[in-house]
Amino acid sequence: MTGTIRRVVTGHDESGRAVVVSDGPAPFVHVTLRNPITGALPRDLPAQLDCAADRTLLPESIAQALALPPIGMIPIGGVGGLVQSMPSYPVEVTIPTLAAVMVEVVASPGEAWVRLGRDVLNLHRVLLDGPQLALEVG
Repeated sequence: MTGTIRRVVTGHDESGRAVVVSDGPAPFVHVTLRNPITGALPRDLPAQLDCAADRTLLPESIAQALALPPIGMIPIGGVGGLVQSMPSYPVEVTIPTLAAVMVEVVASPGEAWVRLGRDVLNLHRVLLDGPQLALEVG
């Protein structure tokens, strides 16, 4: 499948083998999100790596299920220059085998899955290997 990501690696096990998280057509990992106040903790949520996004975006249903406390409104620009204000929330994000990070995310009712933006991705080493159609996060 030319032009698609075949695997996403987020670390290595004790024997040094790569931990493959996604074999889908787009770069996805599974994340754990945690409410920093209540400790609510859904695991294994699919999250698309979105290096074009400044900020991580959650489906509104996840923000509600976690009972995340809103901390403000942030203007977010999208396709075609459309800017809309979106509620922001504090949340702890964990990618398997990597340290948890606390970030301010936004939520939207129109999203199907978590989109990890550069606020999370820039805290890790991200390597896109085009010829091998692979992505490594470490």
